[in-house]
Order: sequence, then C-alpha cells, then structure tokens
Amino acid sequence: MITALLSTKELKDEILNQTISKKLDLINNIQMAVDKKNEIIVYPVDYPSSINSLLRVLSIADRAMFVLNEEISGLDAEIALSIENSNINDGVVVFSDASDINSFSKFFSNFKLGKFRQIKLGDTIPKESAKKSKYNFSYVSIDKHFIVKGIGNVIIGFNLGAEIRKGDRFHLIPSMKEVTIKSIQLMDVDVQSAANGQHVGLALNNVAENDMENNYAISSLSEISEDFQCVLKQSSFYKIDPFLSKGLTISFLGKNLSVGLEKTGENLRAKFNKPMVKLKEGHLIVDSSLAAGKNRVVGRLEIL
Repeated sequence: MITALLSTKELKDEILNQTISKKLDLINNIQMAVDKKNEIIVYPVDYPSSINSLLRVLSIADRAMFVLNEEISGLDAEIALSIENSNINDGVVVFSDASDINSFSKFFSNFKLGKFRQIKLGDTIPKESAKKSKYNFSYVSIDKHFIVKGIGNVIIGFNLGAEIRKGDRFHLIPSMKEVTIKSIQLMDVDVQSAANGQHVGLALNNVAENDMENNYAISSLSEISEDFQCVLKQSSFYKIDPFLSKGLTISFLGKNLSVGLEKTGENLRAKFNKPMVKLKEGHLIVDSSLAAGKNRVVGRLEIL
C-alpha cells in the first residue's frame, strides 16, 4: 500500500512527525518514507513550483492523504483535479482548527477529493487493508541503479505490478533485454518475494552496467510502443489548445513521459518520447510548461 501525502504548501514538521516514522530515498524530488504503521508514504518536495513530481507520486500511489491548509486557493483545485483524473479513488483529508473545512467541503463536494474521509490532525489515521495488484503482470520501476561488489547490478524501485519472486525472468524497458532476479531485499533484508506496493532492491543477472543507462523499468510484458490510439477527456478548466502545447506530460507507473497529440482523420494518437508497455489504461495528463498558479491539469488520456 502506497500513500501519496499532498499539500499545497511545504509540509510542516508537525504533520511529518505525526505521519512519518522514517525517511527513505529522495529521488527525482519524490521523498519516500514509511509511516507509523510501516506503510510506504511518498510526497513531492518541489510542488507547487513543479507539477512533475506530483504527477509521478499520483501514478504510483494507491490512495491519497491531503493536508488542508488555512485558506482555499487555486492550488487546492489543481490537486483536486489531479486526483480526479488519476487512478486514485481512496484517501483522507487531514484538517486542523485553522483549516477552512466548511469552504473545502462546499467547493469540492462533487470531486473525489471532497468525498474522502475527513480526519482532524492528531486523530488516528485508519490503516488500510493491503490490496492485491490490479495488474496480472509484473512491473518494477528503476529509480536508481548501481553496482555492488560481489553482487553485481542492483536496482531500487517500486513493485507496481503483481508479486515478484527470486528467479523470475523479466524484460528491461524499453531495451527488451531479458534479465533474471538474482535476489530481493526489503528494507535491507533478503526475502524470497515482494508484493505490490513495496519498495524493493533487486540484484539482476544477465545485465551489464551500460544496459541500465536508458531503461526505466523491468516487466513481464514483452510488447512496447511509443505510439498509441487514444481519447483525451479534456478538463473544462484547461483553456489552452492541447495540440499546440509543448509541455504535455503523463506518468506511466512512476515514469514521466512527454507526449504529443496528433489528429489522424477521426482518430487521435499519442506519441511519447520513450516506448512504454502496451496497457489500455487512463492517465492523468498535465501541461508542465505552465507556471504554478495557472491550471496545469489538462485532463485524462485514455489509451485504447
């Protein structure tokens, strides 16, 4: 279970001390941590100046924890729209005595965020039951890679697909080179398997150091593409022509990808800057070329 911890302002120590037990890696402006119940928490450290880390956080999380600040602003609306167009359906809103919870409930009652359970700061946040992966394939992000003497090539990332086991064979994405899991570690402890949502370290066989340079995941799927037929469900709040924007971005299971949209007759095609596995799914799409304060949420891109 991975929780996205979100706020329109820098998270205060008061919040972090009540939710986080231990910080883990900081990668691509995403802080990883474990909470008091030893569940994974991720949060963007550079939002709202950049929306890219928010995009990535939402693509790997199972639920959201939104910290409501004193005043409602356009950034609250941006987070609400981001969650609305993401694949997250569960979460909580944490408020304090200073939070304008009444205005929040009024403005966002029709959004997924407005329907999340509301919990006062200091109250116990309920532990969610572990969920099985919604995917029947394996997929692990490569957030870091390095060589360990006596072990070989090691990757660090999130298991975002089905359970993985020592000895499983996968493909590097996008090179498609076949690799085998030599060993698995969770919190520096050797294990035989890792479930969905866990932050893992994997030692790989049949891979050289230069094989890792342009690969961003390992997967049991063997079909990839950078060109997909799609449908764009554009947000009514995004007023720019998306076909003219140079900053359209999605995050596919933790990897941010630039996308260009093209009309071909009655069809719409999305072309990405890197190949990704063929998966019919919807993705939050944002315009990362816009500055904070502008509505950067384009809508939802449905891959057909």
